[in-house]
Formats: sequence, C-alpha cells, structure tokens
Amino acid sequence: HPTRVTLRVVAVANLVFFAVGLLFAIPAYRTQYRVLRDWPSADAVVVRSEIVPVESSSGQQLYDTAVQFAFDANGRTYMGVVTSPHQSTSYDRKAKQIARFPPGSHHTIRYNPAHPADIRANVGYNVHFFVVPVFLTGVACIFLVLALIFFAIAHPWRKSAESTAP
Repeated sequence: HPTRVTLRVVAVANLVFFAVGLLFAIPAYRTQYRVLRDWPSADAVVVRSEIVPVESSSGQQLYDTAVQFAFDANGRTYMGVVTSPHQSTSYDRKAKQIARFPPGSHHTIRYNPAHPADIRANVGYNVHFFVVPVFLTGVACIFLVLALIFFAIAHPWRKSAESTAP
C-alpha cells in the first residue's frame, strides 16, 4: 500500500534526524565531561558582571551576560570571562542570572590548564552546565517519538484489522 510506504519513509527520515541530533549532542557531552574530569578548580572573585545587549542577524534585540573573574593558578593571577550559553529576548531573565554574580563575590570556577584564561562557571552534573547537549538531545528525541508514531501508524497489523472488517 503506497500510504504505508510513505509513512515508513517519513519514519525513517525522522530516525535520521534523531541520529544526526545525537551526533551533535555526543561531542558536546564529551566536551563538558572533560571539563569536569580534567580541568582544575579555583576560587575566583567576580571583577565585573554585566548584561550585554546583542543585536541578532534579523535585527531583534537580545541580551547576554558576561562575568569577569580573577583567580590564582600555578602561582599567577589570571582573568577570564564567562558568558551565557544562550542569549535571550528577556532582559529580566538575564538580570536574574547576573544577580548571582555581584562584583566581589567568590565562586568556584574550572580553568583550562593549557590556557588558564579559558574558564567555566557553574560546573557540575546539572542541567545548566549541560544545557547545550541536553537541548540537542531533547530535539533529537522529538524526532525519535515522531518516527515511532509513523512506524506505528504504518505497521502491517493495521492492514489485517482493516481487511477483516465487514
């Protein structure tokens, strides 16, 4: 039946999108895991924190955060900046995020031992640290669910139930 073939093709296409989503998510998980495993931690003080207005390519006003930290590593003082992994149209949302980092406050950061100015804040097994790979996985799973739905609709048992009807 041509409709079943079409449904199966759509299901397979959704499985391909699921796989591609995972192909993007897995390296992102690995990168974050390496930060957790390999980067040393340090006590850092906030030097400056601000909301940064950014204009999107379409001209829309977006907001990001930038927090500058100072910390000691290997007998030297380093400076590093942490920005948000995503921009927002909501100034208030970014204001709430930046309020956790007032100048003079102390936070534990992780720094890249090869390039100590490369730092991360809020490091841990939490959704904030893994936001990008979690988002990619979520989008991929939407395609998996769609594939399962299309496969279920196209399943051959539906034909035998239809052919036995009077």
